[in-house]
Amino acid sequence: MKKLFLLLLIINTFINASAQFKFSGHLTGTTKADTLYINIPYIYGFYHDNDVAIPVDAKGNFNTTLNLSQQKFGNIRFESKAVYLLLTPGKSLVMNYNPADSSATFNGSAAIDNRLLDQLDLNGIPFFAKDYKNNAYAKLGPAELQERVVKPWAAIRDKNTALVQSSALPTAIKAIIIQEIKANYISQLNYFARGVMTTDHAQIFSFIETFYKDVTLSPKTFPAGPMYYQFADSYIGYYEILAFKGLTPAQQKDPGTFLKYYNITLDSGNTVSKLKGKSFVNWILVRNTYPKNIAEAWLAQNIFTKCSTKDLAYAKPLMEEMRAIYPQSKYIPYLQNKINMLQVLLAKNLANKDIIIADRYDKMTSIYQTISKLKGKVVYLDIWGTWCGPCKEELRYNPQLKQQFTGKDVAFVYLDMDEDIKDAQWKEFIKVNGMTGLHLRKSSKDIQQFWAELLPKDKPDQYYPMYFIFDKNGKLVQQQAKRPSDKADLYKQIQRYL
Repeated sequence: MKKLFLLLLIINTFINASAQFKFSGHLTGTTKADTLYINIPYIYGFYHDNDVAIPVDAKGNFNTTLNLSQQKFGNIRFESKAVYLLLTPGKSLVMNYNPADSSATFNGSAAIDNRLLDQLDLNGIPFFAKDYKNNAYAKLGPAELQERVVKPWAAIRDKNTALVQSSALPTAIKAIIIQEIKANYISQLNYFARGVMTTDHAQIFSFIETFYKDVTLSPKTFPAGPMYYQFADSYIGYYEILAFKGLTPAQQKDPGTFLKYYNITLDSGNTVSKLKGKSFVNWILVRNTYPKNIAEAWLAQNIFTKCSTKDLAYAKPLMEEMRAIYPQSKYIPYLQNKINMLQVLLAKNLANKDIIIADRYDKMTSIYQTISKLKGKVVYLDIWGTWCGPCKEELRYNPQLKQQFTGKDVAFVYLDMDEDIKDAQWKEFIKVNGMTGLHLRKSSKDIQQFWAELLPKDKPDQYYPMYFIFDKNGKLVQQQAKRPSDKADLYKQIQRYL
């Protein structure tokens, strides 16, 4: 029995050791920092929930052990710089990193993997996506796009693939890195088409079809890396193009039009989107068209994303799908725990007297009906929406902002733009997120008269989020104020009127 116990102890110790990745190194140059961050995606995407803080000593040295259940890719992040890493359980990496130019040297058993990955520069911005405002490729026609964008970019893809193939890496590591290269090739073209190109929609969609039509969703190696999943997520947009392709303008507006791939009518899709969110509509397509293992991972990531932004109303229906379709999923325990935590926050804030919903907000026709009641205080107005990703990202900086002005004459007002059908979800969202302050909501139609009061007539651009400052007399003194993430710059703006 004693020998069996020792054997089990040895086996358990070996398993735990093999699931660890030892990471150490040194920050070179003159930069002083006490923390380095590595972001290890849950499945894909960049979310602060996945940040692991690594202490850095006064000499620039760091040393940590990461517990991993499987091989993962991660991003070492320092200020605005990033290095893409492959983290394999049981291996170690020593990295000397100079943040000034993002140069790195590698040693340890994971050095070969990461030296090559660094050389590939998969995190880099492609030549055709640089200089967003004055992009030289944004208005090119179909033939020029092929010659000046697609062919050179494909050549870089093929060069990088050959570099990996000729390396001394194990076959399995070669396979997953090559899969990341090919996925990144497609994703970057998609980002360029949707975010940079300025030609008409028909040409943009036609261009997108050219690089998606010959690729398959089935991964050659699984579990896949985050760039593969980003590609799989972007494939939804390609299916969306195919679903609407060939429909007349009248059919695109007809509520009864049946959408292939989604297998629902346009009216049903719009209703689902309003009640359960656009992610649930995307899930319907993914459920119908994706390989089952990729669909499961996509669903898990989207539940995680909703939990990360504390969007309980949209996380719950996705979680119900996970339990119904993948009852034995390995993702369920972790995701259910995150949902449970949000429900605890909701229960905690149901009676929070500092989260105030304005009386008769549905009847208000002017922002000054609210501002006038707060005279004697500087007012920071946040115009946002529960559907708006950047808006929800800014909410992360609210606690720090409010801490800065604790005990001072500053009031925080939140004007939400959501349709009436989402009233209950909006109220739940602000309580789950503990958004202390005064709240009101307007539909996309009714909020227009508020925008007319706030923006100058010669600059009528509306975007979300947007911020405004009113002085203690209720006068609008700062249009398009700094964001909470601007920290000190915003604090100075507010302080000016105290």
